[in-house]
Amino acid sequence: MEKVTDSIKVPLRGLSNGSYTFDYQADGEFFHAFGSEIVKDAVCAISMVVTKSRDFLKVECAITGSVTVECDRCLDDLQIPIEVVRGLLVKYGLEEEDAEDGSGDDDVMIVEDSAATLDLSQFVYDYVCLALPLQMVHPEGECNPLMTAYLAKETGGETAVEYNMPFSGLKDLLDNKNN
Repeated sequence: MEKVTDSIKVPLRGLSNGSYTFDYQADGEFFHAFGSEIVKDAVCAISMVVTKSRDFLKVECAITGSVTVECDRCLDDLQIPIEVVRGLLVKYGLEEEDAEDGSGDDDVMIVEDSAATLDLSQFVYDYVCLALPLQMVHPEGECNPLMTAYLAKETGGETAVEYNMPFSGLKDLLDNKNN
């Protein structure tokens, strides 16, 4: 398994038709090379099965592991498990010719016939980032208790949240009208 720090490249030259397996290990350095502010650290195993034919390459990418992010609620480190299986079709040719294809498939990449390597770094980075949940928080009760107490004090608890609702003042108007 090859450790990657900034790029995941699959050799194209010298590959005859058939299937090949490439294994990589990516950590926080890989994500920092993209300037990621979300992923603080990672331990991801990447396995790619590349099937080459005369006209195209089919890449099956499996990513397993975990990434460390900042909890949206308490700002402590939070580990999120990652399990992604995605496919990518790589076609040979000029991008302008194949762009008029009209297929609209996002997981298609065009490379020149003369390309010696295929850089899949951006795809792996995107696949991992898309696997992250929209709200990254610890399970209930596992957030930093000091931060949770501070947030409760600053917001005044549940009553302050209810009072700061945009239309809460209308309730007072109705109560005054009925009196």
